[in-house]
Amino acid sequence: MNPVSTDMPVSYSAQRALIWWALSLLLVFMVAFVFLIRLVPLPPATWTADQVAAFYQANGGSVRLGAVIASWVAGFMVPLALVISVQMRRLEQGWPLWATLQFAGGCLMSMFLVFPPLLWGVAAFTPDRPAEITLLIHELANLTLVTTDQYFIFQFVAIAVVSLTAKHDEMSPFPRWFGYYTIWTAFMFELGAFGFIPRTGPFAWNGLFVFWIPLSIFLLWILVTSFMLFRALKRQEAVSA
Repeated sequence: MNPVSTDMPVSYSAQRALIWWALSLLLVFMVAFVFLIRLVPLPPATWTADQVAAFYQANGGSVRLGAVIASWVAGFMVPLALVISVQMRRLEQGWPLWATLQFAGGCLMSMFLVFPPLLWGVAAFTPDRPAEITLLIHELANLTLVTTDQYFIFQFVAIAVVSLTAKHDEMSPFPRWFGYYTIWTAFMFELGAFGFIPRTGPFAWNGLFVFWIPLSIFLLWILVTSFMLFRALKRQEAVSA
């Protein structure tokens, strides 16, 4: 079997549309997260129950609206993961094991992008509940956001394997350097799991290594990946024409 062929043609325009769909949803998610939910950066983990409750009481309407919007669009990785799998399939022989694993990881990780805005919305939903309950919901939301790295690794490892082992293909969006870049991204992203341990410092849930670096690197990886996909699709379409 030719390692750079697929069993059936896949529309180039449809793949582009899915990438733009994912990027548009990501943009809306970030706007809602930053300007409506207003938890960038996350408040210190040392906040008392009364401080947390006061935040949701003061920003309840904005947080609830942000939760509506962010939870609608938080599955932005699903269409992007599908296009990545289509492009990985071109490079695999036989059953597309790595492409399938990548798509499963991309879909499952989306759940943990949906849960935090849902939980922030719940925290803001009843402002007069006991402050300790609001604190519990708030902690669950924040830790779900920064520590749930379990499914990201399947996506990153699958992409890295195909990038580093597939035969050279000038039309592939996954050159060898991209495999190393994805491995580095995965390593830096896994630091988020340390958010369970300290309440202050660079490994706290709002710290450099748990919040800022993973968030920045993840956004950069999505942009780089999208650029590589767009460039590969342009080349593939030119050759097929």
